[in-house]
Amino acid sequence: MTILCRQLGKVTRHVIFLRPFCENCQAARPLLLFPLTICIAMLALMKDSPKPAPRKPNPAAELAGSIAARLDRPVVLVGLMGSGKSAVGRRAAKQLGIGFKDSDQLIVKAAGISIAEIFELAGEVKFREMEQKTLGNLALASPQVIATGGGAFCQDATADLLLQHTLTIWLKASPATLLSRIGNTKTRPLLHNGDPLTMLTRLDKQRALFYKKAHIHLDTDGLSTYEAMMALLHALDTHLPRQ
Repeated sequence: MTILCRQLGKVTRHVIFLRPFCENCQAARPLLLFPLTICIAMLALMKDSPKPAPRKPNPAAELAGSIAARLDRPVVLVGLMGSGKSAVGRRAAKQLGIGFKDSDQLIVKAAGISIAEIFELAGEVKFREMEQKTLGNLALASPQVIATGGGAFCQDATADLLLQHTLTIWLKASPATLLSRIGNTKTRPLLHNGDPLTMLTRLDKQRALFYKKAHIHLDTDGLSTYEAMMALLHALDTHLPRQ
C-alpha cells in the first residue's frame, strides 16, 4: 500500500509539471501556424501570377549568324551614288559582326584632300589608280563589307579583281530616288556639269552595263535602310552555299 501511494505521487507530480507545458503549446499554436499560412499564400500567388513572356526571336540576328558562318570573302557593294552602299553596308556589317570599309573615305584619308579636290588637281585617271590600289588591298582581306565609289566597278581591271576575289552586290534605285538621298550635290563632281537629275539618269544608263556583272542585283527603291539591309541579308543567304 505504501509503495502504491509513492508511485501515484510520482505520476501526480509529472502531470502537474506537464500541465504548464501543454497550456503553453496551446497558446503558441497560432504562432506556429502563421508561417505555414504565409507559405501557402505565397504559393497561391506564384501559381496565379502570369509567366514572363518568352523572348521574341530576332530574325535579323538569326539570319546574320547563318550568313557569317558561311561567308569566306569580302562583300563589295557597287552602284550609283545614293544607292545606299554606305548606309546599308555599314548596318549590314554591324549585323554580321564584321568590319565595314568605305573605299572613298580611305582614299580621302590617304590623299589628305577631298575626292572633288583629287579630280580637280590630279584628274580622274589618277583617282582611278588610287581607287584600284585601295580596293585591291581590301579584296584580299578577311570577310568585311566594302562600299565602293560609283565608278569603281566601271573600270575593267577593278571589276575583274572584285569579281574574282569578292562577292559583289549591285544596289540600284531610280535616278529620282538617288537624287533625294544624295541631297547636297556640291561634293559630287560628276553632277557639276548640268542638271543633277539629268546627269544621274544618264549615268544610270551608262553604268548599268557594268553593274549588271555583279553577282547579286538588289533593288533598294522605296526601301528604308533597315528594309534594304534585310533584303541584302536574304540575298546573301540565298546566294551562299549551305554547309
